[in-house]
Amino acid sequence: CWPSREPRVPPRAVALATPVRFEVADHEAPMAPAPAPLQHVTVLDRCEVSPSPPAAPGQPRALPLTYFDLVFWDFPPVQRVLFYGSAERDLLDVPGFLRRELPLFKASLAAALHHFYPLAGRLPCELPAEPEVACSDGDSVRLTVAVGGDDFGDLAGDHPRDTARLRPLLPPLPSRGRGSWGVFAVQVTVFPRAGICVGTTLHHAVADGSSYVHFLRTWAAIHRRLIGADKKVVDVVPPLFDRGVVRDDSGLREVFVRELAEAGDERLDDWDLSRRPGSGGVVLATFRFTEELLGRLGKRVESETSARRCSPYAVACGAAWAGIVHARGGNGSNCNARHQFGFVTGCKPRASPPVPGNYFGNCLGLCCVEEAEDGHGVGLTPSAASAAIWHAIEELAEQGRALRDARGWVRLVRECAAARAVTVAGSPKLGIYAAADMGAPWGRPRKVEIVSVERTGALALAENHDGRGGIEVGVALPRGEMEAFRAFYGDLVAGLR
Repeated sequence: CWPSREPRVPPRAVALATPVRFEVADHEAPMAPAPAPLQHVTVLDRCEVSPSPPAAPGQPRALPLTYFDLVFWDFPPVQRVLFYGSAERDLLDVPGFLRRELPLFKASLAAALHHFYPLAGRLPCELPAEPEVACSDGDSVRLTVAVGGDDFGDLAGDHPRDTARLRPLLPPLPSRGRGSWGVFAVQVTVFPRAGICVGTTLHHAVADGSSYVHFLRTWAAIHRRLIGADKKVVDVVPPLFDRGVVRDDSGLREVFVRELAEAGDERLDDWDLSRRPGSGGVVLATFRFTEELLGRLGKRVESETSARRCSPYAVACGAAWAGIVHARGGNGSNCNARHQFGFVTGCKPRASPPVPGNYFGNCLGLCCVEEAEDGHGVGLTPSAASAAIWHAIEELAEQGRALRDARGWVRLVRECAAARAVTVAGSPKLGIYAAADMGAPWGRPRKVEIVSVERTGALALAENHDGRGGIEVGVALPRGEMEAFRAFYGDLVAGLR
């Protein structure tokens, strides 16, 4: 939902595009050309799923957006796809899925929305003086049911895939009339004899990754109980909607509303890879940083910089940041070239007083790191990038540091977009693979992708899906830049052997 225009969500396209993952072993192989004709997604139904039972009468009917929420008002919706494979092929017959699985899918979604009913609410398209998520009786979430004709295994891979193949797996935010839009939408796409894909679209001003995973964990637990995969009573940790727990002694909410209104139609399009002319198509790939690889990279950071230690998060982000700078053409020939990296930090424990962990909404602080090329033909190295990020993280330990520059956050977002700063979406700490365990026959997702990084230029971070530690990093780049990034990653890994 963006002021004065429909949400910038990909239209109901029919062509599928796939993000690709790279394995270390094939880093020297040329990247495959874009697949020839793309297959189609056939929409079978669009229905509305309401919270069941409805929200209790005493629950608030409007959730004011806090200054934390307003920082993300102009961001594209966060769009994820979760791929579930099943060994029980008979369950993947489309009529059988519609008859047996879909009713349980709808029932568990409705039950989860009972606890997270604001996800069925709506936001205004224009930014009012008092922005809020409005909730009322009869609210619902749009659910799209579809059949996919693309290669499920390829779509759920790590190798570079054309993002145009993934977009049809994602639902748009629906219009709710009278100048408002829904804030959350779901799509389930069945791939016969292969698996299912659950796509979600969420307005970023409504919730951050922590709140999204809280909802997903609740939904999955209810689904496991409904299908009999979990005999335990579902112990739902209720979300906290009380906006009074977010202190705003400096009046940041009013400042941010004014700044967003003054910005008018200035968007964050400088980040949007899909709008960049001559990009040659955008592909999405996943690069896996195992614990062993992170350990070796961390030791290199300590030996090549002044950092005494470096967290796995900083190591993975630094390596990916340096790789993107290299892919864009940064080669160390310009000692005046400066590159920016933006990341978020959880502010619930850092606020004063601390915000409860089950608070629903956004509660993230913005951090920005700037690093220069060395001018000696080396460019931004992974070690220098990782050390710079780690230094910024260490500074956050200072009391009040995370919120010290909060007044400039709205302006910082636009400056980072204009500078094409590399940013981060998701976090390995969220534990999304475990949270999304729907029970047999689907179990945990075999792959989760944040497809919307195509439009924010962000790195998509998650824990490695195999549960053995490490971090997976999703990267979206124009095809030519992805070739360069892939080679950079391969050389980095080879140099540590």
